[in-house]
Amino acid sequence: MKKSNIKSFKSEEAVSETVGYSLLLAILVVSVTFTVAISYPELSDTKEASYNEIASQALSVFASKNSMAAFGVSPSQLTRIELGGGTLTARKESDNWMKINVTNSTGYSVIILNQSLGSVDYTFGDTTISYEGGGLFRKYPSGDAVMVSPPQFHYNGETLTLPLIIVNNSLSTGGKGVANIYSKPGSLPITVYPNLTSDEKLVNPLSGKQIKIRLKSDYYKAWSKYIEERTEANTLTNDLTKEVVVSLNSKPAEQLTNLVMPLEIMGMDDTNSTPVKQFVFNLKNVDMNLNMIMRAPEPDSDDFILQIQKRGGMGTSGVDITVTYMDESWKSETEALIWGSNATIDLLNVSSMANYTSSTPSTTWLNETPPFNRTYDNGGYRGPVNLSVILQHYMKILSKDGSFSLYKGEKSPVHWGGFVDTGSSYILDYTVKPPRITYLHIVEHDVDIGFS
Repeated sequence: MKKSNIKSFKSEEAVSETVGYSLLLAILVVSVTFTVAISYPELSDTKEASYNEIASQALSVFASKNSMAAFGVSPSQLTRIELGGGTLTARKESDNWMKINVTNSTGYSVIILNQSLGSVDYTFGDTTISYEGGGLFRKYPSGDAVMVSPPQFHYNGETLTLPLIIVNNSLSTGGKGVANIYSKPGSLPITVYPNLTSDEKLVNPLSGKQIKIRLKSDYYKAWSKYIEERTEANTLTNDLTKEVVVSLNSKPAEQLTNLVMPLEIMGMDDTNSTPVKQFVFNLKNVDMNLNMIMRAPEPDSDDFILQIQKRGGMGTSGVDITVTYMDESWKSETEALIWGSNATIDLLNVSSMANYTSSTPSTTWLNETPPFNRTYDNGGYRGPVNLSVILQHYMKILSKDGSFSLYKGEKSPVHWGGFVDTGSSYILDYTVKPPRITYLHIVEHDVDIGFS
C-alpha cells in the first residue's frame, strides 16, 4: 500500500499569531485604561468648573432678585439654579455677623448692631459660592476668596448707607436637576440708625463720634479689600478670627455747643500741620475768680494741662493762658473780649503770643514745621511763639494715640469756677482723619428663602 503524502507537523506560526492578537488587545486595554485614568480628573474638573460657573451666574441673578424682594420692590422673586450634583443651603444663624459701635473719646460706647447676616451657599466639590450681606463671594480650594458681586455697603465720602439683607430661615437641598429659589420679604424693615427714640442720641448729623464696624466672615479678606477701595480706610484684619474692622470719624460741630465736660476729640488728623480750626469759649457770668483747668488724657493727668485764669480784675486786661505738656510749659497773656459779665476767649487768636517758661529745655519741637523746629529753653530762646501754634503742636501729639478728651481738672483743688457752666458754650472744630462720616443710615431687611 502506498504511503500517504500527508504529513503531520507542529505549527509555531498559529501560536505566534494568537499571542500577537492577545498582546495587542492587552496593550489597547492598558492604553485606554491609562488614558481614562489620566483624563478622568480633567474631565471631572471640567464638569465641576462648568457647574460652578453656571451656579455663580445663577446666584448673581439671585443676589439682584433677592435685593428686590428685601426692599419690597416685589412681593416675591424666583431664581432657578442647575444643581448638577452640588448642594444648595440657606443658613439663618451662620458663622458670619456684623457688629457696629458708636464711640466717643471718653471710652463710652454703645452697640447699635450685633446681627448674623445669614447666607445662601452653593457647594460643588471643593468650591463654595456664597451670598452674604447682599454680595456674592467665591471660595476656591486654594487661595483667598474673591468677590463676585459687591455687598450692600454704600459710602460716598460723607454718608454711609447699610441696607442689611438678613437671610431669615435655614434649609438645604442637593442632587441633580434644577432647584427653584424663592425670595419673599420677611418682617417689616427696622431702622437701626438714626433712632430718634433711643436714649443714646443716635441722630444725624454725627458730631465728634467714631463709628466702628466689625465683620466676621469666611470672606473677610474680600470684604476688607472692597471696604478699603470704597472708603479709602485702612482696615484691620484678623486671620485667626476671620474678622475685618474699619473705623470712620465724624467731624465736630462748627457752631457754638453747650459747654459740657469733657471736651471730646475723636480722630483728629495729626498729619495736618494745623488740625485745629476753631477753639473758642463763650463764658457766662464771669467774675474776677475765673479759673479753668483742663487735663488730658485723664481727669487727674499731668501729661497735658490747659489753664485759663482771669488777670487783673474785671477790666479788659484779659486772661493768662498756660499750656503744659510733660516738662514743657508756656504762658500767654491774652485779652479776652468781655462785655458785662460775659467773656469770649479765642485760643487761636493770632495776636496772642506765649513764652517758654519751663526750666527744662523742650524736646518735642525738633520735628515741628519750620521755623518752629527747634529747642526752646527758658534760659535761652524762649519765644515768643503764637499761642495757636503751641496748641496745634501739643494737640497733634495727644491725637497720635487716637482720640482723647479734655477733662475738667479733678485734682484738689479743682480750680474750676468764676463763671457759670449753664449757658456757657464752646467751639472746638478740627479736621478728622479719613474716612470721614457725617451721616449714617442702617436698615435691616429680613428675607424668607424657600427651595423646591
